[in-house]
Amino acid sequence: MKKMKFKTNRRKTLILWILIIPVVFFGQNNTEQLFEPRQVKADIDTLISKMKDIHPTFQVHYKATNLESSIDSIKKSITKPMSKLDFFRIMQPIVSIDGHTTLLYNGPLYDKEDSPLFPFKVIIYNNALYIKENLSENETLVKGSLIDKINGISSETIIHKLYKYIRGEKEAYQAKKLEESFHVFMALVYGSFSDFSITVNKSKYHLKGTNWNAFQEASKPKFELRFYDDDIAYIYKRMFFPPQDFMHFMDSAFTIISEKKINHLIIDNLIGGGLTDLADSLITYFTDKPFNMMEMKKTKVSDLTKEFIEDKKPKGSIQDDYFIEKYAKHSSDCENRFSGKTYILTGPRSYSAGTCFSAAAKCYQSATIVGEESGQPLLSNGDQNQFVLPETNMSVVTALSIVYMPCNNDDTIQGVLPDYYCAPTLDDLLNDREYTLEYTLQLIRESKY
Repeated sequence: MKKMKFKTNRRKTLILWILIIPVVFFGQNNTEQLFEPRQVKADIDTLISKMKDIHPTFQVHYKATNLESSIDSIKKSITKPMSKLDFFRIMQPIVSIDGHTTLLYNGPLYDKEDSPLFPFKVIIYNNALYIKENLSENETLVKGSLIDKINGISSETIIHKLYKYIRGEKEAYQAKKLEESFHVFMALVYGSFSDFSITVNKSKYHLKGTNWNAFQEASKPKFELRFYDDDIAYIYKRMFFPPQDFMHFMDSAFTIISEKKINHLIIDNLIGGGLTDLADSLITYFTDKPFNMMEMKKTKVSDLTKEFIEDKKPKGSIQDDYFIEKYAKHSSDCENRFSGKTYILTGPRSYSAGTCFSAAAKCYQSATIVGEESGQPLLSNGDQNQFVLPETNMSVVTALSIVYMPCNNDDTIQGVLPDYYCAPTLDDLLNDREYTLEYTLQLIRESKY
């Protein structure tokens, strides 16, 4: 089988469209390190200074939101020693201004309780919180029940406070990330409890917390190929990563699709992230039209991008502290290219390379987009690297570039809009229905008759 060529980036500077997940340790820690106010304030100064130098839009954001006043107030309030978790709580809302920028907290969430986690898996729907799975000892609390309050605080208030700690530009994306880790962010922001006072469907309950093991789930496969009705193929990919496995799977999948003479192809892009080079390669499997994944990229010149820019200098130019690359449309030959109709499933968790992929396919009319708006704006920040704060040793992940996706229209708010909009019901979400796939299958079947 002939394989498409894929260039691996071997530079020391990390220029990937891959999302980094904060690491949190769950366990005992009786000697948690505390930092003196002078150390904390020094790290705040370092953090703000380096973000201005490295992040592509933080300087503008700093001025537009009058962050100087907020930082001054925060520093004045620091009068006692604090932990890394305390530092995370005061600074993460300042840092997490896009989906590629965040503090990495790598300390414990609790040090005294055995079961301190919120005892439900949840769904967020219309800014309300619902029980998806009951992990408590009270078996009367069923799936779909509305959680009104937690420890006397309304669920809506809690949701909007936790959004401030979740990186991302769009609330729909943040809501999905919060659903996945609600128990973690509750502990990160509100603290750990051995039990909870919870109001469900207007009735009050006193419930013990649960432990980390209760939230473990079997992992889904990285890739999957299915067939429906003899002439419909469905490809699932968790991410545009890892390179070798991704390309091997796609080569194999499109060979089989060609052999079966499939007429309709559905690509599941509901979860995004990964490498844009792989997203680019996947598009060549179903179109011969010229396209690009980005119209332009502006990378902030800094110590973190110095090697990358030096390597790329012949392909761009430096203007006003940014290295600017403009991308021409291209096409490529691909063995077993699919020639039928392609549908791409997109939603709030289609982010980073996932948004680029849908944006390129829609802009150059290579596929029909089905689902909901993507989680990232078409003009937003991308790429990432990290630096370490000297006093607390906290790591800061920062975006490095401003990315102009295809047909962005200079819009910093709107993501990829679907050609066919398909929103879930609460029941769809509670029961993990593949509602976007089901809608697309119905769309294809109706088109055939």
